Parts: sequence; structure tokens; C-alpha cells
Amino acid sequence: MSRDIEVEQAVADFGPAMFGLALAIAANVIDAEDAYQTAWLEAIGHWDQLRESSKRRQWLASIVARAAQRTLRRRMLWRRRHTGLAEATILAVAVARDPAPVAALSRLSRRQRAVVALHYGQGYSLAETADILSCSAGSVRSHLARALAKLRRELADDDT
Repeated sequence: MSRDIEVEQAVADFGPAMFGLALAIAANVIDAEDAYQTAWLEAIGHWDQLRESSKRRQWLASIVARAAQRTLRRRMLWRRRHTGLAEATILAVAVARDPAPVAALSRLSRRQRAVVALHYGQGYSLAETADILSCSAGSVRSHLARALAKLRRELADDDT
């Protein structure tokens, strides 16, 4: 199969999930689109370096997660430099029947959102999530535990 056909097939197979991952981490559509496009350009540039095509989805998720985190860092630095405001994250969701979980997710740290998005949103194991984020499985477990505890507190506060 030619490289162009492989790329087109990967975009068809994994594109929506990868954009969802970028959106979950970036927390807004504009940054997610930037990260998503940047990630695909990076992936295409390194396409021939992936030896096991069965790992393509995880490889792409790793690239997308890093691109989304870089995009957020750039945005945060720009905001601090140009507006003096702390990073304001807003989770962009097409349809949200209940805004409480959306607001609670937006208050998680960038790393916590990434871990939640990869593990629960994309279905990666803790080890795979750790590999994608280039950290230890213990770090993923800690971020996940803190994120879930914070979400429980936030959502419990909203119910009262």
C-alpha cells in the first residue's frame, strides 16, 4: 500500500477520535484544530518511522496529545505575555445537556484532562496512557485519582 493511501486510511479510521482527543486536552475548538493539524503534519513527516502498523492508533494519539499540550502551553504563555491573565480554559462541547460536568472538566489541570481523555475517552489502558504521555504508569494513576476526586467534589458541590 502506498504511503498516501495509508495516510488517507489512517485519517478516515482515526481522524475523529484524534480530533476528540485534541479537543479534550486543548479545551477549545480553535486550539484543538491547531493541535490536530499540527499532529497530522508531524505524523506524515515521520510516517515511515513506525515499524508496527498495528500500533498506528496509539502512535497517532501520542503525537496528538503532545501537540495539544504544546498548543496549550503556547496559548498560556501568549495570554500571560499579552494580557497578564492566568490561563482560562473552557471546554468546547457541541451539545452539553448538563453544563456541570463540562465546567468541572475545564477546572482540571492540563495533565489531568489528558489522562482522563486518554483513559476514559479513548479507552487506553494506564500503561498505554503513560506511554502516550511519556510518563510512568504511577504518574498516570496519581493524575487520574486526583482528577476523579476533584470531579467528584465539583459535581457533589453542584448538586447541593
